[in-house]
Amino acid sequence: MNSERKKGMICLTFEREADDRIICHDRNELIRLELNGGTKFENRECICSEEAFQFDGYSTWFEGGMDPEKAADNFTLSFCLAPQEYSDQGDGIFSCFNEAERKGLYIKLMKHGKIEVGFGNGREIFFFSSINKHTEKNTWNMISVIFRKDAGWCDLYINGILSNRRQFPRHMRLDWPEGKLCLGKYMADSTYEEKKTGVFCGWMKGILVHDYCLSFAEAERLHAQYPCGQKEAALSINRAAWKNDIQRPAYHLIAPGKWMNEPHAPVYYKGNYHIFYQANVHAPIWNHIQWGHMISTDMVHWKDLPLALETEEGSLDPDGCWSGSALIDKNGLPRIYYTAGNNEKFPNQSVAMAVSDAEDMELRRWHKQDSPVQEQTEGWMGEFRDPFVWLEKDTYFMLVGTGDENNGGGNAILYSSGDGLDWTSHGFLLDYEYEKNEELGHVWELPVLLPLRDANGNIYCHILLLCACQIENAAVETYYFLGHWNSEEKSFHKFHEKAMLLDLGNGTFTGPSGFVTPDKRSVLFTIAQGKRKGEEGFYSGWAHNGGLPLELSTAEGKLRLKPIREIYTLKKKKLLELADVSSGEANRQLALIKGNRLWMLLCTDCDEAGIVTCCEEQRIKVHYDRKTGRLGAEDEKQICMGKYRGTEDLVALDGGEIRMEYFLDHSMIEVYLNEQKSMSLRNYIRGTERTVRVSEGMERITKLEVWEMENAY
Repeated sequence: MNSERKKGMICLTFEREADDRIICHDRNELIRLELNGGTKFENRECICSEEAFQFDGYSTWFEGGMDPEKAADNFTLSFCLAPQEYSDQGDGIFSCFNEAERKGLYIKLMKHGKIEVGFGNGREIFFFSSINKHTEKNTWNMISVIFRKDAGWCDLYINGILSNRRQFPRHMRLDWPEGKLCLGKYMADSTYEEKKTGVFCGWMKGILVHDYCLSFAEAERLHAQYPCGQKEAALSINRAAWKNDIQRPAYHLIAPGKWMNEPHAPVYYKGNYHIFYQANVHAPIWNHIQWGHMISTDMVHWKDLPLALETEEGSLDPDGCWSGSALIDKNGLPRIYYTAGNNEKFPNQSVAMAVSDAEDMELRRWHKQDSPVQEQTEGWMGEFRDPFVWLEKDTYFMLVGTGDENNGGGNAILYSSGDGLDWTSHGFLLDYEYEKNEELGHVWELPVLLPLRDANGNIYCHILLLCACQIENAAVETYYFLGHWNSEEKSFHKFHEKAMLLDLGNGTFTGPSGFVTPDKRSVLFTIAQGKRKGEEGFYSGWAHNGGLPLELSTAEGKLRLKPIREIYTLKKKKLLELADVSSGEANRQLALIKGNRLWMLLCTDCDEAGIVTCCEEQRIKVHYDRKTGRLGAEDEKQICMGKYRGTEDLVALDGGEIRMEYFLDHSMIEVYLNEQKSMSLRNYIRGTERTVRVSEGMERITKLEVWEMENAY
């Protein structure tokens, strides 16, 4: 629609100017709004197409001024928009408002498409929400707010329907605050500019300002001129926006952008591995969580798919589709079991289920069951989540994370079922002393039970993994117990009293989920916490990534862990290979190598070994001492980055070589020590490239290899 002014109407459109600035204005420049400065948001994309603008939900909005005298009496504001995602707090469509002063007007898009309008006269705030009609996601909608000063009511029209009306004292004028007008972000005062929420996510075009009140017939005719009900493509995040980000991993599992939390529910179906993850495609913060989805033929090269599960109003999960698991049922059909969040109920968490079509090769369509398959009846009430379900000997088993009020610690409830729908509880899975394991927290999340096979492929024992939650004075970690699982007796008997750590990176390696592959490998997925300082993560536009998928097994009665073999297909170019050299000679040759995606193998028969990641003055050293059994890490200031609780975290290598396998993927460092322990760390640099060297003092390095790794996307 062309910009013009006629009969008291101003039409605003979006336009990219010659100097690449994007503005929202009318032809006569009576109103001019400019896109907010984006220097903090290093990876943002600004998409302006055919006089429409795509707001990204976190970094893009428009600002400008207004003449309050021209909009104090009767007026109409109209917006043509296509929301692509919601937030829990609501997002600004129009905001010229000061909550403390009770002045101005705002229009917000709320969760599930509701519209909220608020306005103030300097003494009181009036607000109301849509009732008869709401906006629709991924669909073009027209909304009009008509302020009728003389009549004493404010009307809200959505797609030609009077959705709701708010009365106020007749002849009351709006009192506008000083300060900026914002389009696409909710601002209640000047402090809101730095807030991480309130930014609209979706398309907007055709903004109209009338200096009079539209009648019902006029509003109906106006809305009929716009593509109300026309579908718009769902939000698709462009990975290429982050291609130059030197901190963002490139061969680890990672969402296309915005927020990613624990990868979960791995499953194999008709030639594809599927992984799901906790996603907020709206903004790089934890908010309005749904199920992201990727597929792969090798668990390394992942293809992005649309959201698998989305929250729905009036359903089991209006407030969140939280973590769970997936399996292939007795009939060969894929199932998802997930945590349904509903804050209108207590407990607000239940186990829900969704099934996919057998012919849906990529499992893009999931059909939710109308009723929960299990509600909470025991454990810490209100803490009941992350179902892990598996099929064994024609019986379905399920673990659900919660807490045990009897000993004060977390635990998992064990259930069994013949059909995966009607479940019988067998109480808490693990009998343990909380006083000896206080770092496990008061609630467990993401319990996982997997078989561990020996070198001959026989099941030696099982591993119970958990993510500790509600911990006092400790970081969130993934712990494990080895033990004997008896499916007939429905019992798990642990081998040791103290919970063990797989990884000593002090809270980087969390959020376990696992499955057994078709070739009988027990594979573990985790989330690598971002651990960024201050606002850096938010401004970058992405948060967190998965750790490398790990194969778990046993040898000599102990846990063994190593990256899956498919990871090594990413070895692109051999950069260095040495044998029987000193650390001094190795470092002379390593000084010639720079990069952000490297793999290194260091083998030595010395008593100490270490690998140092460098960038200018920054250093992160991961080291092992055979005499003490300590695997540790520190930075250039000698600040400890690893975790050590006591003897339970030692690694005993009495003889043979020290073998350290090192993966560098931009800000991600993972080191594996003789397949017995790992160290996952973050490495945010101020420069552009990283270098690597080995610790001084090693007289004999028996083998050293360095490879460049490919980008997996």
